[in-house]
Amino acid sequence: MNNIKLMKKVKELDFQYLHTREQSQRVMVQIATIRGAYGVNNLESNVEALDYERERVWTDKKIEDEFNQYIRFWEWAKESNNEKEIEFENSIKFYIDAINFFDETMAKKLKAKYVELKLNENEVA
Repeated sequence: MNNIKLMKKVKELDFQYLHTREQSQRVMVQIATIRGAYGVNNLESNVEALDYERERVWTDKKIEDEFNQYIRFWEWAKESNNEKEIEFENSIKFYIDAINFFDETMAKKLKAKYVELKLNENEVA
């Protein structure tokens, strides 16, 4: 991915004024995901981005493992009737959005898995 495009997105998220709790959650999930996937450190937000192709450091397996962690939190919250169920579900959606920024194919795969889980949830209910 072009480093300037990547850093533009990182800075957009980094310096965004946060109005709501949901917006804060969205930014936290997305910035952590994008920074992690490309190994972007905090100091890079304060300097001009160089123009080069930046390699992703997270493998597809790592992306799926992170996604599965969000799923586990959401399922735990549903099973225990925890009030954070909606927040955990939102985190899944925000994570998929972040992945979509740099890998549309992977984002579609994760979204399909999420939709399947939602359909199975509705069938059980």
